[in-house]
Amino acid sequence: MRLNLLKTTFIVIHCIVMIWLVAEDGYGQHRQPEITIQVPYKEKAYVGRPLAWDGREMMLLRRDGKVSILPVKTDQDYSTVSSGFKPHSASEMRRRLQSEFGNKYEVSLTHDFVVVHPPGNPEVWAMPFQQLFARFQAYFSTRGFNLKDPEFPMVAVVLRTRGEFDRILRAFHDYDPSILGYYSPTSNRIITYDQTEGRSKDKLWLFNAGTILHEATHQTAFNTGLHSRFGPVVRWESEGLAMLFEARGVNNSQNFPRQEDRVHASRLSQLKKLYRDGKVRGKMAELVVNDDLFRTEPQAAYAISWGMTFYFSEAMPSNYKRFLKNDAARTDFSSYSGRQRSTDFAKAFGGDLNELEARMRRFFQELKQPDR
Repeated sequence: MRLNLLKTTFIVIHCIVMIWLVAEDGYGQHRQPEITIQVPYKEKAYVGRPLAWDGREMMLLRRDGKVSILPVKTDQDYSTVSSGFKPHSASEMRRRLQSEFGNKYEVSLTHDFVVVHPPGNPEVWAMPFQQLFARFQAYFSTRGFNLKDPEFPMVAVVLRTRGEFDRILRAFHDYDPSILGYYSPTSNRIITYDQTEGRSKDKLWLFNAGTILHEATHQTAFNTGLHSRFGPVVRWESEGLAMLFEARGVNNSQNFPRQEDRVHASRLSQLKKLYRDGKVRGKMAELVVNDDLFRTEPQAAYAISWGMTFYFSEAMPSNYKRFLKNDAARTDFSSYSGRQRSTDFAKAFGGDLNELEARMRRFFQELKQPDR
């Protein structure tokens, strides 16, 4: 699940008018200015790179990877700090996070992550995130994707208790008390908690937690260019991919190479029940053009999104690769209408959705339910 603390963020991203001075490259896309500015607001100075400005509000990408939307009406409301933009180093991020979370927490570094966690055993708390990142990169590199390096050290926060987690979660407008963790594109952070609250001796609990794998997949996809943080993302694609990586045969294919290991057992069970109840027909067409099903029938939306993603990755891998690459190539801050979504989907998988839906149903009818 992806949560956004600034509820207007993606509305602004989708419709904001870019009036910042920009240079146009050879492909007709607009390159944002690589400058650093400072915006004073409520006795605090916000420093970062301007992403968009509509004459009333400015979207600012800060040096720690967070996005802030600030009131900026004229060029007198900000000052230029430098002609370039440089993110905080991992060590600086570590220092800032230690100050933010205090001495009840430890902050550990891996190659790509800064992880806030309960004191002790940094390899237990921090390494699972780095391992998932490495396996994500391996999965896509073997399929011909050239993912970019993250611009910012990625932040993961493992809180000590559910109570601490709930206090943070209540700040979100789409608060769901049942979730175990989340990734926010606004803050670019994963936040979860010790679900054993110190009772378990299982040092692999974090890596085996499907929620963590799901959210780390979101974070990695948004930071390596597979998804855009600054443009509309097709939700069945994003959620389907995150669920795909919950299966051990996807996130750890070297040790679990069989197809049955790549099956998400609970999602397959849900999907088969939906087929038996006659509740799948026409849903693919809905998910192709908009994300409304995630609001009206969330369980069906998640199960069918996993089904589409698993089917395409197993039975139509070249088509799925084409679809992902085309989606990743879309310009930041662009709109994405239902008609264009439908056109792009048809280019990748064909325009006969009834036939595609029938083939997918036969595929899952023949797929065995894993024992686990």
